[in-house]
Amino acid sequence: MTAMLDALYKRIGYPPGQGVSFADLPEFLSLIALQFPFENGAVLNKERIPMTKESLTDALLNNKRGGLCYDLNAFLYYVLKEIGFSVQLVQGTVFHPQEGKWALTGTHIAVILQEGNETYLLDTGFGANLPLKPVPFTGESVSSKTGVYRIRKAKTEKGDYLLEMDKGEGWQTGYAFTLEPIDEAVLADVRDAIFDHEDSPFNKNPLASKLTKDGKLILSKDHLTKHSDGGISKEAIQQEEFRKIFEDAFFD
Repeated sequence: MTAMLDALYKRIGYPPGQGVSFADLPEFLSLIALQFPFENGAVLNKERIPMTKESLTDALLNNKRGGLCYDLNAFLYYVLKEIGFSVQLVQGTVFHPQEGKWALTGTHIAVILQEGNETYLLDTGFGANLPLKPVPFTGESVSSKTGVYRIRKAKTEKGDYLLEMDKGEGWQTGYAFTLEPIDEAVLADVRDAIFDHEDSPFNKNPLASKLTKDGKLILSKDHLTKHSDGGISKEAIQQEEFRKIFEDAFFD
């Protein structure tokens, strides 16, 4: 086993001698989601790291941080590739159903996995909207504790496929994407757009979210919201408290 995988397995609590087969991916993805929060601290702190396996491994495994889609899914890609899976990175555009419009074009990153004759989408960087399982391109839906997900082929201005999700209120578009593979240069362009573009939702105020064993945590500059089997609690916070609450509540 490589040093990268050894460190990751220890971090997420995955048995080091077990290996990761396709059948193991739901467990593996769930353990990753419990450890690495979706958060924009690096953007606000202007910590523009290279989009390489070495830099992402150092940031996510050696330092106390999570990341956005281009961090988390690029890291997942490098991990799966090291394990031996056939994977590629692709680019997409998030849809905001409440506003009825697309987000900044091409600023979502996801992982495509080929297993035998089948193709799947994996995503560990879509906030709290994580399928936690490979989503097949057959149109078949998959369910997890976060909702129900499916891939639908549909030509749009932002791509030829849609990740759709049902969070209990019917199907809605998560994002559109293409199957054109991207490289580290495109990852860097996505990172730079998130850092610099005036329409980026991530370069203004702190935010973080992470799945927990019985729900999820969502932290903004104003509130800490906890979803659990016991219900939902919302606590007002001061913006200067964000960093301490984040470090205390989002890392074991």
